[in-house]
Amino acid sequence: MSPGQYHLHEDKLLLVLLRQGDEQAFDALYNRYARELLIKAQYKTGLKEISEDLVQDIFTGLWIKREQIEVRQSVGAYLNGILDHKIIDYYRQACTHLKHIDHLITMLDQPEISPADRMTYKEQESALHSYISGLSERMRAVFILSRYERLSTDEISQRLSLSNQTVRNQISKALKILREKMSPPELRSDQNK
Repeated sequence: MSPGQYHLHEDKLLLVLLRQGDEQAFDALYNRYARELLIKAQYKTGLKEISEDLVQDIFTGLWIKREQIEVRQSVGAYLNGILDHKIIDYYRQACTHLKHIDHLITMLDQPEISPADRMTYKEQESALHSYISGLSERMRAVFILSRYERLSTDEISQRLSLSNQTVRNQISKALKILREKMSPPELRSDQNK
């Protein structure tokens, strides 16, 4: 088969060749889908470097597991499904990182932490994951860049093509939402008095 012809082949044939260890078939699939996946990852995360890593991981896994791959839908849908899972994992890790930082700060403010507080922390850790994932995509991206990536307002503004004021507003709203949702019930009632 002529090397220049791979880009003309259907995905099914490329998968057959990929399973046989054909690097040109792999390259053809990469060239066909990597850019689309990268655009989607950047839209979902707002982070170019992270998005590039996610897409690289997908294709590395595709090559390593090529002999076991079973694609029941289109290759595009299959790769997009993998990307969705990787984005969720990324946010889970980011949330865990944020929660551990917040928890350390809280522990420094308290002379002792009780077993009951430890239990509450575990419960709140899983709740925080869902609350951050429930933020709007733009708010979530701004929040992660600010708190997890530690970027300044100006850097976030440039990266996401938003005004500085919009970035500040999004961070403020995200913190307000998360603090409200993450506050223990007894603190919520105190705040409303």
